Amino acid sequence: MQPKNSAVLFDLDGTLINSGLSFLKIVNELKEEESQDPVSFQIVREFSSRGASLVLKNAFPDASDEKIDTLKFKFLKRYTQIMTSDIHVYEGVEELLNFLTEKNISWGIVTNKSAKYTLPIIEKLKWHNQTNAIICPENVHQTKPDPEGILRALNLLDASVETSVYVGDHERDIQSAKNANVKSVACTYGYYQSDPLSWGADFIVDSPIEIKKLL
Repeated sequence: MQPKNSAVLFDLDGTLINSGLSFLKIVNELKEEESQDPVSFQIVREFSSRGASLVLKNAFPDASDEKIDTLKFKFLKRYTQIMTSDIHVYEGVEELLNFLTEKNISWGIVTNKSAKYTLPIIEKLKWHNQTNAIICPENVHQTKPDPEGILRALNLLDASVETSVYVGDHERDIQSAKNANVKSVACTYGYYQSDPLSWGADFIVDSPIEIKKLL
């Protein structure tokens, strides 16, 4: 029996792409329409990996739940319109992914972002030509921090738990890696809410390109 591959798996938002910048653009359009002052990126960044509702509640702290629902409808409609034309890939990511492909190191993505938002972005970036392991909530019964997504991706890549890693910018990503028994890499440049040093990750990186040194 041939040994299984090693693989590098990634979270998406806050790890490979900075969707928070797109979110900020939309939030401030909505703020202007409500005759309110714009917010800073920090207000949006904190909740960018946890869904539109929390982003909007943080940006519109005095809004009722009904108002948040109305804003969310507008937010998601606009995000759908710009999500493939306003993609912000973190510096070093393309170099890293090309390095993995050139070295025949399998890689994939395990995200809690819905497939209807994830897949058009992946196709626009042509990343689907480099990996077939794109795991969204629609592909699993339980999302992160449950290990199901990571294990499903490893199975698609015929990769070993013992020699694979998962990279993410949120504590739940590190918890998911631990639950799957793969090595974990915490990013300090993403949307974390607590100190990445406190998560117990196996490795910590300040930029995507630093991951090359771990392989």
